Amino acid sequence: MDIGVPLRDLGPVHATAASEMVSALPEEAWRLNRFRQEVLTASAHRQSTRAILLKYNWVPYMHPWRRRTMAEVVKDWCRQEGEPEEAAVPEIERETQFGVVNVFPQWRAFEAVIGPLVEQALAPIRTPQGVVNRIAVVELAPGGRIDPHVDGQEMAALAHRIHIPLISPPGVEYKIGGKKLKMRVGRAYDFNNKLQHSVRNKSPRPRVNILVDYLPNPGVPVANPLGRH
Repeated sequence: MDIGVPLRDLGPVHATAASEMVSALPEEAWRLNRFRQEVLTASAHRQSTRAILLKYNWVPYMHPWRRRTMAEVVKDWCRQEGEPEEAAVPEIERETQFGVVNVFPQWRAFEAVIGPLVEQALAPIRTPQGVVNRIAVVELAPGGRIDPHVDGQEMAALAHRIHIPLISPPGVEYKIGGKKLKMRVGRAYDFNNKLQHSVRNKSPRPRVNILVDYLPNPGVPVANPLGRH
């Protein structure tokens, strides 16, 4: 969403518990559900990032899904990859104008810690009807980078993109709209993803942020989103 500035500091948040939780995650937790990494992540980002996807607003009428629900696509992917469905298949939480918000099984393990943190971060921009339509824990590898780009999806113009840093080594540098910026653990940030942006991790440690998409006005749910072209 174009918020009028490159980055807005939303204020302090209590991130210690979430930071400690993420720091202690075993490698298995990052590999438990590979669907996001292999299907949803842009190819240019796959080498530098990995994520634990917790919530996701599925847009079924967009190419290449061809009117299919997210659960259907994930089940097919699990059969193809030989992965257990119970670790990957999401449940529907609610609807927005874009379709349904899906909740992945991993949310149960993170909800008690990350749920209140997300709500605290959103407090300055909360609206009565607003909907959290994506949550992911995203790691940028040591030495990794995401090259300059602008988020072009329709939803990117309407949803706030919130970053909540959990692990932020000194060598992490963001560039948004031509300005170099830093993000600190213990703060939440509203990120203008309609300006060209990039990030580099020059440190030997990973960077980990919670990424949240928030629709302040989710609109009227599509009467039959699977019938839209």
